[in-house]
Amino acid sequence: KDIKRHFIEEDTKMAVQIMTGVINNNLGLIWLYLFLTQSAILEQRHLPITLLSGYPFWSSLCFIFSGTFTVVVEKKRSRFLMTYAIVMNIFSACLSLIGIWLLVFELSVFRTFSNSPWPQVSTRFL
Repeated sequence: KDIKRHFIEEDTKMAVQIMTGVINNNLGLIWLYLFLTQSAILEQRHLPITLLSGYPFWSSLCFIFSGTFTVVVEKKRSRFLMTYAIVMNIFSACLSLIGIWLLVFELSVFRTFSNSPWPQVSTRFL
Protein backbone atom coordinates (compact mmCIF):
# COMPACT_ATOMS: atom_id res chain seq x y z
CA LYS A 1 0.00 0.00 0.00
CA ASP A 2 2.74 2.47 0.87
CA ILE A 3 4.52 1.99 -2.48
CA LYS A 4 1.31 2.58 -4.45
CA ARG A 5 0.50 5.59 -2.32
CA HIS A 6 3.99 7.02 -2.93
CA PHE A 7 3.68 6.68 -6.71
CA ILE A 8 0.21 8.23 -6.72
CA GLU A 9 1.48 11.20 -4.72
CA GLU A 10 4.47 11.65 -7.05
CA ASP A 11 2.31 11.48 -10.19
CA THR A 12 -0.09 13.97 -8.65
CA LYS A 13 2.71 16.43 -7.87
CA MET A 14 4.02 16.19 -11.42
CA ALA A 15 0.56 16.59 -12.96
CA VAL A 16 -0.03 19.82 -11.06
CA GLN A 17 2.23 21.76 -13.44
CA ILE A 18 0.48 20.35 -16.48
CA MET A 19 -2.94 21.16 -15.02
CA THR A 20 -1.74 24.65 -14.09
CA GLY A 21 -0.76 25.20 -17.71
CA VAL A 22 -4.12 23.97 -19.02
CA ILE A 23 -6.08 26.05 -16.50
CA ASN A 24 -3.94 29.12 -17.24
CA ASN A 25 -4.61 28.73 -20.97
CA ASN A 26 -8.36 28.28 -20.47
CA LEU A 27 -8.58 31.29 -18.15
CA GLY A 28 -6.73 33.29 -20.80
CA LEU A 29 -9.34 32.26 -23.37
CA ILE A 30 -12.16 33.27 -21.02
CA TRP A 31 -10.40 36.56 -20.30
CA LEU A 32 -10.00 37.21 -24.04
CA TYR A 33 -13.70 36.48 -24.63
CA LEU A 34 -14.77 38.79 -21.79
CA PHE A 35 -12.45 41.53 -23.01
CA LEU A 36 -13.79 41.38 -26.57
CA THR A 37 -17.45 41.32 -25.53
CA GLN A 38 -17.11 44.00 -22.85
CA SER A 39 -15.08 46.38 -24.95
CA ALA A 40 -17.70 46.16 -27.72
CA ILE A 41 -20.70 46.54 -25.41
CA LEU A 42 -19.36 48.88 -22.72
CA GLU A 43 -16.96 50.82 -24.95
CA GLN A 44 -14.16 50.36 -22.44
CA ARG A 45 -10.84 51.93 -23.26
CA HIS A 46 -8.87 49.79 -20.82
CA LEU A 47 -6.34 47.51 -22.52
CA PRO A 48 -5.40 44.53 -20.35
CA ILE A 49 -1.61 44.43 -20.35
CA THR A 50 -1.47 40.81 -19.23
CA LEU A 51 -3.75 39.68 -22.02
CA LEU A 52 -2.10 41.81 -24.71
CA SER A 53 1.31 40.45 -23.75
CA GLY A 54 -0.03 36.95 -24.37
CA TYR A 55 1.09 35.81 -20.94
CA PRO A 56 -1.77 33.33 -20.35
CA PHE A 57 -0.92 31.51 -23.57
CA TRP A 58 2.89 31.35 -23.72
CA SER A 59 3.25 30.78 -19.98
CA SER A 60 0.82 27.87 -20.15
CA LEU A 61 3.02 26.24 -22.78
CA CYS A 62 6.02 26.60 -20.50
CA PHE A 63 4.12 25.10 -17.54
CA ILE A 64 2.96 22.17 -19.68
CA PHE A 65 6.48 21.52 -21.00
CA SER A 66 7.91 21.76 -17.50
CA GLY A 67 5.40 19.25 -16.14
CA THR A 68 5.90 16.95 -19.10
CA PHE A 69 9.67 16.90 -18.67
CA THR A 70 9.24 16.23 -14.97
CA VAL A 71 7.03 13.23 -15.80
CA VAL A 72 9.54 11.98 -18.41
CA VAL A 73 12.44 12.29 -15.96
CA GLU A 74 10.51 10.29 -13.40
CA LYS A 75 9.94 7.47 -15.92
CA LYS A 76 13.33 7.49 -17.69
CA ARG A 77 16.23 8.96 -15.78
CA SER A 78 19.16 10.55 -17.56
CA ARG A 79 21.49 13.38 -16.70
CA PHE A 80 20.42 15.46 -19.71
CA LEU A 81 16.70 15.11 -18.98
CA MET A 82 17.23 15.85 -15.30
CA THR A 83 19.15 19.04 -16.10
CA TYR A 84 16.55 20.13 -18.63
CA ALA A 85 13.68 19.44 -16.20
CA ILE A 86 15.38 21.47 -13.45
CA VAL A 87 16.00 24.38 -15.83
CA MET A 88 12.37 24.28 -17.02
CA ASN A 89 11.11 24.20 -13.43
CA ILE A 90 13.22 27.24 -12.52
CA PHE A 91 12.03 29.00 -15.67
CA SER A 92 8.40 28.17 -14.79
CA ALA A 93 8.86 29.59 -11.29
CA CYS A 94 10.25 32.80 -12.79
CA LEU A 95 7.32 32.98 -15.21
CA SER A 96 4.84 32.65 -12.37
CA LEU A 97 6.53 35.58 -10.60
CA ILE A 98 6.32 37.60 -13.82
CA GLY A 99 2.61 36.74 -14.03
CA ILE A 100 1.99 37.92 -10.48
CA TRP A 101 3.87 41.14 -11.23
CA LEU A 102 1.85 41.71 -14.44
CA LEU A 103 -1.46 41.23 -12.63
CA VAL A 104 -0.51 43.55 -9.75
CA PHE A 105 0.70 46.16 -12.25
CA GLU A 106 -2.46 45.86 -14.33
CA LEU A 107 -4.78 46.14 -11.35
CA SER A 108 -2.93 49.21 -10.07
CA VAL A 109 -3.00 50.87 -13.52
CA PHE A 110 -6.70 50.08 -13.90
CA ARG A 111 -7.46 51.50 -10.47
CA THR A 112 -5.50 54.67 -11.25
CA PHE A 113 -7.16 55.44 -14.60
CA SER A 114 -10.69 54.12 -14.06
CA ASN A 115 -13.59 55.55 -12.12
CA SER A 116 -15.42 52.25 -11.62
CA PRO A 117 -14.20 49.46 -9.35
CA TRP A 118 -12.72 46.34 -10.94
CA PRO A 119 -15.43 43.76 -9.98
CA GLN A 120 -18.22 45.82 -11.52
CA VAL A 121 -16.45 46.12 -14.85
CA SER A 122 -15.18 42.57 -15.01
CA THR A 123 -18.54 40.90 -14.27
CA ARG A 124 -20.99 43.15 -16.11
CA PHE A 125 -22.05 42.06 -19.60
CA LEU A 126 -24.91 44.41 -20.48
